[in-house]
Amino acid sequence: MKGWTRGLLGAVLLAAAGLPAQAIEGGAMAGGRDALTRATVAVGTLGRSDEDDDKVNLTRCSGVLIAPSLVLTAAHCVGDNPLGAAVMFYRGSRPVRPAYRAASVARYVVERDDDIGVNLSSLALDIAVVRLAAPVRDRAPVPLARASGLPGPLRIAGVGLSGGEPGTLKTARLVPLAVTGSGLTLARAVGARVCVGDSGGPVVTGGGRLWGVASAVITRSPPCGDLVVIAPAGQRLTGAARRGATAVAARDRRGGPVAPRARIRTRPA
Repeated sequence: MKGWTRGLLGAVLLAAAGLPAQAIEGGAMAGGRDALTRATVAVGTLGRSDEDDDKVNLTRCSGVLIAPSLVLTAAHCVGDNPLGAAVMFYRGSRPVRPAYRAASVARYVVERDDDIGVNLSSLALDIAVVRLAAPVRDRAPVPLARASGLPGPLRIAGVGLSGGEPGTLKTARLVPLAVTGSGLTLARAVGARVCVGDSGGPVVTGGGRLWGVASAVITRSPPCGDLVVIAPAGQRLTGAARRGATAVAARDRRGGPVAPRARIRTRPA
């Protein structure tokens, strides 16, 4: 898998923290009746700096509603020390209030690599579940895909970043190129480039089921690129050996906690 980054290519995580305006380049504006974009959110997380406990960082990413009070995003978006988080939905391509406050966050730990900045093997675990303080009643969650192997055509949604605010919600088509045994998928964007702020953005199959979330791009010219690394959703959240979507959603409907597993940390937001 590290062969994906040899030569001039580098893997770039797509969380946005104080960066200039970026969004999916090319692609299509979100439609108001599109089930994918109606479930896509902007995720803002306040976290304590790893270098300075007195410093607080604001990270902006994308995410997707997977149950009435659960949002899935990328683990590196919420960081190691989340202090609080909120999500905002969209009407068409623009964000709308109110923002929904997070009650807790459960995440895997994404390891770093001295050579390429991020350990690509750990990106298969690059998912986080944000539990909202109140359920969302007027948006339909995206169901999770259960299939494995190389998928058919995919579609991604991402909100990008506009100054210090959530950006413009757009979508793009993806052509899958490879998938690893852990479910990590490499895909090429068609007529588009995925950028900062699109991290955690949902990637769905042709049938509208959630395949995973955008984790990184492989590019010669960061922060945008057309080779997208996708962290698997269904393979991590359902099943016995591989826990899938319905298990998490079922716990949510019963009001139970999103249970932390090995290498997942849960913190109040």
